[in-house]
Amino acid sequence: MFMSEKLIQGIRDSVAEFYERRPVGKVDFDGQEENAIRFIRRLEQGNFTQAENPYNHFCVYFAAYDPKLKEVFIGHHKKSGLWLFNGGHIDEGESPQEALEREMGEEWGIEMTADEVGGSSLLTITDVENPGRQQCTLHYDIWYFVPVNKVEFEPDEELLSKEFYQTDWKSIADANELITDENTILAIREIVNRLEK
Repeated sequence: MFMSEKLIQGIRDSVAEFYERRPVGKVDFDGQEENAIRFIRRLEQGNFTQAENPYNHFCVYFAAYDPKLKEVFIGHHKKSGLWLFNGGHIDEGESPQEALEREMGEEWGIEMTADEVGGSSLLTITDVENPGRQQCTLHYDIWYFVPVNKVEFEPDEELLSKEFYQTDWKSIADANELITDENTILAIREIVNRLEK
């Protein structure tokens, strides 16, 4: 498959997964339907990766959480100054799933397949307001939620320290106290929804 075709198909799959999860009769929740439409429109523009378009491009987030302890693994991000989950840009030639696997290895030092993680569960669009530190102005984010056992989850601290001042496990309440980014708040809500099932 041609390089950008993998990315296009992966993003279309993520949008399709959104519609499959959408509650019957519910018009929109947290702007997700609007985001799905914006994702499709953005696909029509081409130049999907940071290398092709340094201003707006596609990214993946991967949010680790412990379903038994009801805790999330978040960090104080160096570039943004925000408390965020892990994530990164999709590189040329990658599907979102391949980017997910690569980024988990780069940031956590853990090999895990996209199949082990499962499909994407959230689509967000982030206005990046960090002039001088980042050239990006807009991220199209595809979210994956990674249930783990906190005791067995051992990400590489050295790798994490490249992008985060600190990382730690937090209760949902404690995470909500730290998080100000609206898309990360949506991710917390998605985790809460999963915990309530």
